[in-house]
Amino acid sequence: MRIGAIYFDPSNNIVANDRTVVSLDGAWASIGGGQARRVQSIHDLPSDAIWLTNLPFNNFWRAGLTRHPNFRHEGWLRTLFPQLVTELGIDLNCVTPDIAVSTIAAVAQRTVNAAMSRYGVHPKNRRLNEDFAVAMGAPRSALPDIFYTHFDGVADHPTVSVIHGTNYGTCQPTVTVRRNRLRHAREVLATPVPPDSGWELERVNTQNDKWLESIDTPFLVRCSVSNVKPMIAEILSWGSGSRDVREWLTDIEWRVVRQYGDIAVNSALVCRRPATPLPQAKLLPDGPLDELSLTNGLIAEQIWTGMTNKQHYKADTQRYTAAAAWLRAADRMAMFNYAQQLYGRGLNVMNYGVGNVVLRYPENGLRRTLDIATDIGLMPPASKLSEAAMMERMAA
Repeated sequence: MRIGAIYFDPSNNIVANDRTVVSLDGAWASIGGGQARRVQSIHDLPSDAIWLTNLPFNNFWRAGLTRHPNFRHEGWLRTLFPQLVTELGIDLNCVTPDIAVSTIAAVAQRTVNAAMSRYGVHPKNRRLNEDFAVAMGAPRSALPDIFYTHFDGVADHPTVSVIHGTNYGTCQPTVTVRRNRLRHAREVLATPVPPDSGWELERVNTQNDKWLESIDTPFLVRCSVSNVKPMIAEILSWGSGSRDVREWLTDIEWRVVRQYGDIAVNSALVCRRPATPLPQAKLLPDGPLDELSLTNGLIAEQIWTGMTNKQHYKADTQRYTAAAAWLRAADRMAMFNYAQQLYGRGLNVMNYGVGNVVLRYPENGLRRTLDIATDIGLMPPASKLSEAAMMERMAA
């Protein structure tokens, strides 16, 4: 299968409060990393390829491309098109658009080639990780109706938005620093996760949570979190980023949060069956040098995030599994550890989750931000490293 990338001219797309104008005239396109060519319309493109575009979903939808099976929005590979551009150091401050689109096309083609040859993936969905979930036999959701909403709030909470006591101007630039994708996927998928069956509700006579320490199977606890230690309150920002009020914590989150605040327990949902890692964890690339490969990193990201998607339930209904909730919790708590370190060293953390942390930095603060991130094991994008080096040369 041929995979192409198309970079629509940003100047042709206008996003405003009252209107969004998306023009599909004028773009650079490349198939499989081949030499890019200028096209005037999507109708100039070969029809036997899947095209990864640089359009956000809203623009993609407004342009009508959701109705065209050959096109994908910027998030098809889970990591956004512009994030890959920045990560690889091929933004328009460094290279011309034809080189950028050729590079992204090569990355996408290699990732799909590996997906098809190693895992039998057939790209057809709006996100590649959905195709991975199908090919890897992700378990169907079987959570009881009476308990489902307790899991939904946990699984549908991918990132934590940090709420600061003092808010900074949005004009300050941001940088996304991330863990090695394959290493992060290995840690997340090593998490023992519960099945969808065997859950029982326990009502308690005390708000003290100490009794939960004796439970050796997975559980959700309905509680209130308060009096979080001032030094950690902002970075924890408990519940921020979720669509719903977070009343229920997984045991993973409970063990972390109770270190920093008071927890008043209302009830607990306990699984009477043990937790085990998903068998799909064994499908991750396992070579000694695989962590150095961008392709393997993107493959690993498809695998673990594919397990957090909603899965088939009944008829045309899709729901999360208990495993999805536990994997999301494991990811957030892992990134909370990094965010806490960055925050403790004076950096402005905006949000964290899905293997990365987004930071704001002040004027002349980029180099310090990158140095601290790399010091704790997070990888900055190549374009920001180039930008910091250029600013140093100009200041010399």
